[in-house]
Amino acid sequence: MKFNFSYLFRKYNFVRVICLIVVCLGFIGFLTLTMHSVNEKPIILSVSNQVGEPGDVISIRGKFFNNTRESSYVEIAGNRLTESSYISWSAEEIVISIPSNVQDGLLYVVSPAGRSNPDFFANKSGVPISVPESVTYTRPIITSLSSETVLATEVITKPLRVGDLLVIKGKNFGSKKSSSKVFFSTRQTEQEITEHSLKKETSNEQDFEYISASDSDFDYEYWSDDEIRVFVPDGAFSGNIYVQTDDGDSAKRKFEVEYRGGSKRYVTNTTYLIQTAAEVSKIKGTRNSVLSFRLPLPQVSATQPSITVTETKPKPLLANYDNTSVFQITMDKVGQDSFATSEQIRLSQNHVITVHSVETNINVDYIGVPKNRRRLLYRTFTTADKMIPADDPRLIELLPSIIFKSVNPYRQAKLIYDYMIQNYSLRESRTNRNRQGEPLDMLRSKRGDAYDYAVLYAALLRTAGVPAKVISGVLVDKSQKTVPHWWVNFYIDGFGWIPADVALGDGLEYEGFQTVSNPAQYYFGNLDSQHITFTQTWNNVKNAISNSKTISFPKSYAAQSIWEESSQDVESYTSFWNVPEVLGIY
Repeated sequence: MKFNFSYLFRKYNFVRVICLIVVCLGFIGFLTLTMHSVNEKPIILSVSNQVGEPGDVISIRGKFFNNTRESSYVEIAGNRLTESSYISWSAEEIVISIPSNVQDGLLYVVSPAGRSNPDFFANKSGVPISVPESVTYTRPIITSLSSETVLATEVITKPLRVGDLLVIKGKNFGSKKSSSKVFFSTRQTEQEITEHSLKKETSNEQDFEYISASDSDFDYEYWSDDEIRVFVPDGAFSGNIYVQTDDGDSAKRKFEVEYRGGSKRYVTNTTYLIQTAAEVSKIKGTRNSVLSFRLPLPQVSATQPSITVTETKPKPLLANYDNTSVFQITMDKVGQDSFATSEQIRLSQNHVITVHSVETNINVDYIGVPKNRRRLLYRTFTTADKMIPADDPRLIELLPSIIFKSVNPYRQAKLIYDYMIQNYSLRESRTNRNRQGEPLDMLRSKRGDAYDYAVLYAALLRTAGVPAKVISGVLVDKSQKTVPHWWVNFYIDGFGWIPADVALGDGLEYEGFQTVSNPAQYYFGNLDSQHITFTQTWNNVKNAISNSKTISFPKSYAAQSIWEESSQDVESYTSFWNVPEVLGIY
């Protein structure tokens, strides 16, 4: 019998009802699928450039952006982009031009369905990493140095001292410094830096390693495409100089440095494999919650010239931003670097660090009053900052009774060092890193830990007009155990930075690789290779999350304003920071 659907549909009411129900369900299903795709929160899968500058064009790829922008928008660092910033908008790609007022921070796509998972964007000018340019440059060329004098066919080179201003003429240096640098020769270990070494023949190229002029010491005074003005940096030695830009290195040019005030020797070097790590767990928040952790990076200096990151777990959002590695934890599981709230997360980085010991021998009579106190280095490191309370009325009152009428900066530094050892004593145990306290409590209690000693010593030096920095890092003992530690570098014009560890000089318990017979004498002007530097000054880390909650540790192995940062919707979490651990010594 042939089935006749048309006949059944006309004859029976229940068939017509069933058909109507099927049609309605189909229509409802279609509407549900359509509305679901429209109301799904945007998801960012990738951003073409996480580092850029105003005018740069970047592409944001993902899904659920909607086919037209309408009321949707892109937000960077809490600021909504204006109409003129959008180039194109589709369901899976948004192309924008970075506006002139862009700030560093989190990037979101926002639609009527909600806010996307966050990504990070940073202004190129504030990031100390090389970023590929879209324009082809020519390698830099040095044509002359201000220390050179041309006589007939001979070029006469006048030796300069550390802190002297050098003018480099040439071309293709770039219109602004960005990540470019000027490199100077520095002696490897076992080589003495003295005026007598200038009489020797120039060593082979393999006898040298190189250090760059320091941004943190404000060594760069001026930079243009055809001229660079740079102060001779701490640790520079007679040998060569060259300019490095994103497009390559200039040819090396001979350069001479003299040390009239004494000698500086890099005696031994130790290479460490060291790990920094933090652990996060028990996170409570919403799907939009964001955590940002800032792992400190060890800092390059004349005594710590070589640092290499060998392993990072997981991959950081930014490898080097404000001298930290930025790790971002998001609660919405939309990417391979995102985490669920129930997970325990360990963030870690391994670094290979070469540390030189340094010994100085100063002829005090050759040390004079600084010639250029207007230099930014002097103006910065002789005034108070977040860490060092220089110019406190109590220090101004105390200082004359310590230095008397001495105007010699080296002699002033030694008098203050001796005064502290004679008048203050060490606490029996190290102070908890979270203790805030008054930085100058030591003036009243006459007791302190290594942090207190370093801060008070630097504050007295700055009050006296001697540039000083508190160095934060770790001290490695004979058994390869590490503890947070702090010491001071003070600056002598024409010579550079000189180390002083007042706490060790006053008898802080510590088993070094070698026994020091007279700590008070040795740790003024000298430093062993068991001091690993993480920060040389107070590091004012910028916020990455708008209206965030931040956590800092005032007395840890790095002096930085932000260690942990969380969005407002993070209710709670547990974190633990490990003291950097030595995994091997070479």
